[in-house]
Amino acid sequence: MKVLLRAVLFLDAVLDLLLGIVLLLSPFTTFYSALQLPQPQPALYGQLLGVALIGLALLLWQATVNGQLTVAVARTVGQVNLVSAVLIVAWMLMLDLPVQGAGKIWLPVLAAVLAFFAAVQIPAAKRVRVRERAQREQQALQKDTQNKDAGAAPAARRPPSPEYRREPGITPPPGYGPGTEVMTEPALDDTPSAHHARQNPHP
Repeated sequence: MKVLLRAVLFLDAVLDLLLGIVLLLSPFTTFYSALQLPQPQPALYGQLLGVALIGLALLLWQATVNGQLTVAVARTVGQVNLVSAVLIVAWMLMLDLPVQGAGKIWLPVLAAVLAFFAAVQIPAAKRVRVRERAQREQQALQKDTQNKDAGAAPAARRPPSPEYRREPGITPPPGYGPGTEVMTEPALDDTPSAHHARQNPHP
């Protein structure tokens, strides 16, 4: 659908460029007489409209190349083309537009082409816009789902902490630490006891 829309925008750009060139030639009466078209009066208005149409053609070309501009430009230009076609038909049928000869063919053909462009541009722009919006919503939903799945994933298992290493018990030698004091026996006197003295009164 978007490829068709771009193709129609390209054709519309070519048509607007040609119309802009024709309107820039508003001061040349012989040119309009050859085409049997009504000449804009004053010619300045025709030239200003020609400049505007050439600018619109450049915008349509950018919308054809740049996909981000396609939908917005197509929707707006489609409405402009529809109104332009209605105005041409209204002037020819009810306002007695002074056209003769080939002019009675050029203007209805132009109105029909503009109406065709509008009939393609407006619905196609709406469909492409709805499709792109649905795609953006789907992508956002998938992104949210991925984020939730990533947040709910089990945490990585931590490596088991090493067991507490028990050092071998060492019994301190006597005298080191509380409760290990060694009671020493008193030294014996070297002096003889009294009993020993009685046994040997006279040495």
